[in-house]
Amino acid sequence: MTDVHVRRATRNDLGSIRQIEDTSFPDPYPEALMVRLLREHPKGFLVAENDSGKIVGYCVCSASGRLAHVISIGVLREYRRRKVATSLIQALLVQLGSRIRELWLEVNTANQEAVKFYEGFGFRSIMIIENYYSDGSPALRMRLALNEAVKESPPPTRERVA
Repeated sequence: MTDVHVRRATRNDLGSIRQIEDTSFPDPYPEALMVRLLREHPKGFLVAENDSGKIVGYCVCSASGRLAHVISIGVLREYRRRKVATSLIQALLVQLGSRIRELWLEVNTANQEAVKFYEGFGFRSIMIIENYYSDGSPALRMRLALNEAVKESPPPTRERVA
């Protein structure tokens, strides 16, 4: 397990976020989109940094009304399976607070490790979306009803999941 500190992302973090994005996904989001997401969703764009201040993970979420959507979550390969994505999701749930009732996301159906990770938070499979990704692969849409989520999770200590 790795101790990480989760905080809101800043424009200065974009280089590190790009590195995570580029090494985590076969079709990474372009830099212009990441800049736009940071500008449009500053409260929902979080980074996890290690004790040395190195950014090792990020997540970005949009929120509108009572609904929120996890757009992307990524963790540096060498920090995976060390609770970085868990810390990011926990911090995101705290950030969203009680105003959000549902949290949605899409995950590649072939990424069973990520599906199990999300199920551990209480996400449930809703539907498969054919040809969702640029390579034609399908996505699994998952939903978390926040009134069903475990709110007693400890606050994060000093994760699409890649």
